[in-house]
Amino acid sequence: MVQIMAGVAKANVTPPLGMLMSGYGSRKTGAEGVYDELETVALYLSDGQTEVGLITADLIDTGREGTARIRAVAEELSGVPGAHIMVSMSHTHGGPHTTLWLRNGADELMEAYSTVAVAQMASALAQAKRSATPVRVGYGRQDCDIAANRRERTPSGVILGVNLEGPTQPYADVVRLDSLETGEPLAIIMAYAAHGTTLTERNLLYTADYIGFAKRAVERQVPTADALYIAGCSGDINPYPRGEFAHAESHGLRLGCAASQAAYEVSDMVQDRPLALASVEVALKTEAPPPLKEARAALAELETQAAQVMESARAAAGGADVQEAMALDWWEYRQLSHARGLVKALEAGESEFSIPIEVQALVIGESAIVGMPGEIFVEIGQAVVEASPFENTIAISHTNGSAGYIPTAKEVPAGGYEIQAARGSVHGLTILPASDEVVIQAGIQALQACWEQLNG
Repeated sequence: MVQIMAGVAKANVTPPLGMLMSGYGSRKTGAEGVYDELETVALYLSDGQTEVGLITADLIDTGREGTARIRAVAEELSGVPGAHIMVSMSHTHGGPHTTLWLRNGADELMEAYSTVAVAQMASALAQAKRSATPVRVGYGRQDCDIAANRRERTPSGVILGVNLEGPTQPYADVVRLDSLETGEPLAIIMAYAAHGTTLTERNLLYTADYIGFAKRAVERQVPTADALYIAGCSGDINPYPRGEFAHAESHGLRLGCAASQAAYEVSDMVQDRPLALASVEVALKTEAPPPLKEARAALAELETQAAQVMESARAAAGGADVQEAMALDWWEYRQLSHARGLVKALEAGESEFSIPIEVQALVIGESAIVGMPGEIFVEIGQAVVEASPFENTIAISHTNGSAGYIPTAKEVPAGGYEIQAARGSVHGLTILPASDEVVIQAGIQALQACWEQLNG
């Protein structure tokens, strides 16, 4: 007879002060303090045949290479196969740059912190496995409205603002795991679709944003359980209102209360369902590159502009060495890096570009979680859920890597930050509008594979 086993453990991943913070390119100075601690929470699952790990953390993202690094160390420490580990970040904009997400310009402190963070995530999974106990599992949902679509329409185009008429996902999804030994909740997984951006670029304090407040609220109201947060598809959604820690606390309390209520109202729980896990690898193709001559000309113009900025920056610094990434505006530096990479690739004979991604589905009890990398627009996740063969399906982003923003095809013509500045790209060549359908079909395929594992 199948019996689900589960264990949960957490560890602190708060960085040392002074590290550059991630999420807002305009921040050029390091963190000045800690408002609340960042943590990793890991869940171990087994049905006697299959072992699975879910690793969450209060970080911006991992990148594809970062996911592989976490999985490798976690497999070594826990014995859970790396391919069976789902790595999901909260996407708080109050955390540090790491070499899991950004390699250019990495310094010794950044590399040392990243190594420690990986070890903490992997160790948490190993500890969770050691504490595994028989459990039963249930699913719940509760209304929660702490966010707004951020693609505001103006006469001059789409801006990052507030669009109260735009699509959102105003509810919290919850998976509750109860210990059979104690009869009490052991772990609560909550999902919500909103960026970790209550605090803006003005904030220089490490914080898990509303997410940390939400997890702590759940743990106060369900004191026997550890809370895990997985980020819903929120590429076009921000918390609302935003800007102050008071907003983050309010949002977190409301989400935590909604998740706790959903958890307490779960009535149907199972313990004898096998786990199911499936991954689908796809590639998001980019637009065609320009001719090499044109790419070189564009690079030369950007290099000239950058040289002028660097000369002024060195003069202001009294002739001292100045890092390019710090002297240039974030958009200038991004364009320059893209242009350099494109010329190098074209000179090497490359002519077609794409972003490889992994979409992974995990079924626990009668609940399915499907994880996608990147900043996924909410309607993409909703399309996956609607087509899922499982009644209880949770679509999440920032999982197993990063692919930039992935918008719906219908939003591409409208432009805006997510389309023009931050859409998934390779050397500045953006992914095709039809990438949304590629992601949707990969999610459905992964869920269908899990369904077939369970139902023959």
